[in-house]
Amino acid sequence: MPMRFVPAGDCALLRKAKRKEAMDILELKKYEGKYLSSAGGKIINPVTAWLNPKLIFVDSNTMECEFEVRPEMSDPLGILHGSMRAAMLCDTLGILANHPGSEVSAITTGMTIDFIAKAFVGEKVTVIAEIIHKGSRLVYMSGTILNEKKQIVAKGSTRLFMLNRE
Repeated sequence: MPMRFVPAGDCALLRKAKRKEAMDILELKKYEGKYLSSAGGKIINPVTAWLNPKLIFVDSNTMECEFEVRPEMSDPLGILHGSMRAAMLCDTLGILANHPGSEVSAITTGMTIDFIAKAFVGEKVTVIAEIIHKGSRLVYMSGTILNEKKQIVAKGSTRLFMLNRE
């Protein structure tokens, strides 16, 4: 099967619009306290597998994940790189928007991120994603990354376009 090019920054496109096996939010909750890689292909894509988030909490409107800042995620000063902050936000927001069991898939159409404080290699950061509004075609969401000192490392908002799974 030929590979498709996926533009950088549009990680929600990595999720398949059609899922053969979708789990509902209650099944996803079973992964609270575990790394999402243990969920297998039902919810993760290569980006999620590489980032390796630990699911802390999820309900139908909120999701909280923990990420460890690894050396390959940092800039030369050992600070969490902006692109990794964007990937963490995009991935967590995308999983929540596409939470398994949904009858539609959503792809990112735009994202705005403010980089505010620092997180260093070896730290754990928490990403909190929230659905602000879910319309018939667009989902509006916000996300926050906190460092271990509970400082806001980044804050973002996104819009996702909903696709029918036919």
